Amino acid sequence: MKHIIGHKNPDTDTVCSAIAYQDFLSAKGIDCKAYALGGLNNETKFVLERFRVDPPQRIDELPHNSEIILVDHNEEDHGIDNVNDLEIVEIIDHHKVKIETDRPITIQIEPLGSSCSIIAKKYFGAEMKISREIASLMIAGIISDTLFYRSPTTTEIDKELVEKLNKFAEIEDLEAFSMEMFNAKSDIKEFSTEELIKLDYKIYTFDGMDYGLGVMETTDETHGLGRKEEILEKLAEIEKKDKLEGVFLTIINILKEESFTLCSGEKQKELFIELFDAKDDEGVLFVNNLLSRKKQIVPVFKKHFK
Repeated sequence: MKHIIGHKNPDTDTVCSAIAYQDFLSAKGIDCKAYALGGLNNETKFVLERFRVDPPQRIDELPHNSEIILVDHNEEDHGIDNVNDLEIVEIIDHHKVKIETDRPITIQIEPLGSSCSIIAKKYFGAEMKISREIASLMIAGIISDTLFYRSPTTTEIDKELVEKLNKFAEIEDLEAFSMEMFNAKSDIKEFSTEELIKLDYKIYTFDGMDYGLGVMETTDETHGLGRKEEILEKLAEIEKKDKLEGVFLTIINILKEESFTLCSGEKQKELFIELFDAKDDEGVLFVNNLLSRKKQIVPVFKKHFK
């Protein structure tokens, strides 16, 4: 049995790529199962409910020596807790490479907008039949990670794949569908403050120092900024509890292509202003056209700490 696993704090691309790859491998007669490392956000729940697909089983660990396939990540800190006790047999990802294995494995990493794009290419390359449900999930993964082509991570290949997939999915209005997805993601009232911060959150190490970088994508930034004071308090608490150098939550208005960042302290706020020439409005740091943690935020941090 091969266990297909995305990253912690799973997003729509991670979940949909795991489910789609399970379908792909199963069609080839390979025994496998997709899992989720955490609860699903509202966008992902909306997508699965819309296409009547069961959510993957949620896990934190797997039995010793289990064979695993990593999708949408390859850094140990972003993956399953006991990854060092498991046998990685394959990686499918669209992020930078930062993992070591003790033997050769199958790795497919491409500079595309989503992991669903890579899996869609595998389907088309193998000339395999794609069900309407699986095609729809892969479209949702691509739309989510590229912010429906607004993100700088978007490629022409992503757009072409969506067109090809939609011949199977038959989604009548992709723009309207993307808005339904983003509106679902914007509904955060059921989440605690820490859950809100960690809906899309990863820890990165720069020059030996760990920083927590969270992103909230929304159609209206006031959904997050309306809870500004409690978020600021929780960011400082997370920094202290997890022994981090700083914690940041960047709220991205997908439609206006604007970002609003909250920081765990004054030192971190000064750093962010310096790095991104941000405008400070009573503790909210505004930057225009800052849409991608992977492509725009992390590289700037990394360059600064070289």
